[in-house]
Amino acid sequence: MDRAGDGSAGQVVLCGLEGLGLRTLEELRRLGEEVVVVAASPSEEFAGRAQDLGATLIQGSYTQVSVLKAAGVERAGAIVLTENSDVDNLHAALAAQELNPTIRIVMRMFSEELGKRIQALFYDCHAFSSSAIAAPSFVSAALHSDWEQRIIVEGRVLMVRQAQISDTDVVIPLACIDSDGAATLFPQHWEDAICLIDSGTEAAPDGTAPPRENNTLTGRLQRRLGGAITSLRSVGGILDRKVGCLLLALLLLALLGTGVFFLFARLDLVQAFYFTITILTGTSFDQMPIPDAPLALKFFGVLIVLLGAVALTLFYTFITDAIVGARLTRLLGAAHGRMKGHVVVCGLGSIGYRVAEQISRHGVRVVAAELHENEFVPIIRRLRVPVLIADVRLQETLAELDVAEAQCLVAATDDDLANLEAALNARAINPNLRIVLRLFDPELAARVERAFGIHISRSVSSLAAPTFAAAAVGGRVVGTAAVGNRVLVIGRGRVEAGSWAESKSIDQLQQRVEARAILLFENGHNTWRPGPHSVLAEGHELVVVATRRGFARFIESVEGRK
Repeated sequence: MDRAGDGSAGQVVLCGLEGLGLRTLEELRRLGEEVVVVAASPSEEFAGRAQDLGATLIQGSYTQVSVLKAAGVERAGAIVLTENSDVDNLHAALAAQELNPTIRIVMRMFSEELGKRIQALFYDCHAFSSSAIAAPSFVSAALHSDWEQRIIVEGRVLMVRQAQISDTDVVIPLACIDSDGAATLFPQHWEDAICLIDSGTEAAPDGTAPPRENNTLTGRLQRRLGGAITSLRSVGGILDRKVGCLLLALLLLALLGTGVFFLFARLDLVQAFYFTITILTGTSFDQMPIPDAPLALKFFGVLIVLLGAVALTLFYTFITDAIVGARLTRLLGAAHGRMKGHVVVCGLGSIGYRVAEQISRHGVRVVAAELHENEFVPIIRRLRVPVLIADVRLQETLAELDVAEAQCLVAATDDDLANLEAALNARAINPNLRIVLRLFDPELAARVERAFGIHISRSVSSLAAPTFAAAAVGGRVVGTAAVGNRVLVIGRGRVEAGSWAESKSIDQLQQRVEARAILLFENGHNTWRPGPHSVLAEGHELVVVATRRGFARFIESVEGRK
C-alpha cells in the first residue's frame, strides 16, 4: 500500500492480540509494516511481545469509534480484525469504513459463506476463516502416512510431500529438512526433499476432492445396505457375549429336556424335542404327554418352564436394549460398538469441527470427543459421526474411542496441555498410532514433534496468519504450506506498469526475492512451471511459492510498492 504525507498513512491497524492476532502482528512486522494494535485487555506476555516487535498498543474496545480514531484508522491503509467474534468484527469493519471509506478491511469470519456475502458490502474487504485455512493441513496430516498436504491452485490439486529428484511430477523442491527439523528452502542441489507435486487431478467446485457419490439405483442400494450393516454391527457390539451365553444356556436346557423326556417319558426323539421346546417357550404345558408320568418328571417339567421363562425374558430384554441402543447410536452419535482403522478427533471447537467434517466427507470413519456440548456437536452428529462427551485426557475416554484400533488421533482442543496429554496417553495405548497435534506456539510444536516422536505438530494461528498479513498489504494468498519449522506462502501478484519486475525475466525476479514461480498467466494462457528466461510484462500474473518476507518483496517488485 502507498505511504503518504505525514508518515502515518498506510499503517496497519490490528485489532486483537490473542493467538491469531499476535501471529499476524509478527507476520506484518516481518513484512516491514508499521502496526498499531488495538486490544481491550491483553495479557502482559502478549503486550510485551507486541512492544518488543515495535508495535504501538492502544487499549480499548475495537468496536468504539473513539478507540479506532486513536489508533489512526482515518489515515490507515488497512485494518485487520482477528478477534473471535464475528459480530464484533463486522461492527468494527462498518465503523472503520465510515471513518475511512477506502481502507482495506481484512476480517476473521468463521462462516465462509457469510464472509463472501459480507465482502460485497465494503469497498475493499477480505474475509477469512482461520479454521478453514488451517484445517486442510490437519486433514492431510491425518489421512496420509507420508503427509501429503493438498493445496488448490487455479483448480489444480497440488501436494506437499517428500519426493525423489527422479520423480517427474515435481513442480519445485521446497525444502530439505535436517535432523533438527530446520529447513533449507528452495535447494539448488538435492536428491530427496519436500516438494510441491502436481497430482494431475482437478479440484471439486468447493475446493476439495471428495469421492464422487454414486446416485444410481445400485449406488443408493449399496449405501442403504451399508447403513443396515453398520446398524447390525452396532447391535452386535452391544449384545456382545451376553446373548451368546443366554442362547447357549437355552440350547443346553433344550438338549437336557429332550434327553430326560426321551429316557423317562418314553417319547421318541422328535416328540421329546418338540415337547421340550413348547414348555420352554411357555406355549403348552397343560398336561404331560403320558398321564402316569412320575412326580419327579412333572417337577422337572415345571423347572424347565421357569428356567425357560427367565431365559426368554432376559433374551427379549437384551434384544430390545440392543436395538434401542443402536438407534440411539445413529441419532445421538454415542460411541457404541467397536471401531477399527478410524480417525479419532479430540475437541470439537472451530478447528476440530472442520477436521472431523472433512475427514468424514472423504469417506473415512471418524469418532470425536468433546468435553462439553457446544454448537458443533449436533452438526457433527447429523453427519452420523459418533461423539463422546468426555475428557479426552483420560485413558478411559481414549479406550472408549477405540484408540487401540485407530489409525490416527487428531488432538485439536483449545488447550495445548490437554492436547499434549491426550496425545501421550493415546501413544501409551497404541504405540503405532499416528498423532496430529494442535499447539499454539509454532516453536514448541516443532520441538514437541522432535522430542516425543509425534508425527505432525501444528499451530492454527501460524498457518492462518500469513494469509491475513498478506491480504493486509495487498497480496492475494492462495494457501500456506508448513515445511519443517517454516511456513511458506503460495500467492499471486500482477505485474503493474512501471514496476521493478516489468521487462525483467522470471530468473531475475527469483534472484531478487525468496520465491519461486509456479504459474504464469499471460494473454489468456496459463503456463505451469514457466521457464526462467520468460520475460514479464504489464498485465502478467504470477503464482509463486515464497517465504513470508519473500512474498512481501515479490508484491513490491511486481506492483511497484516502495
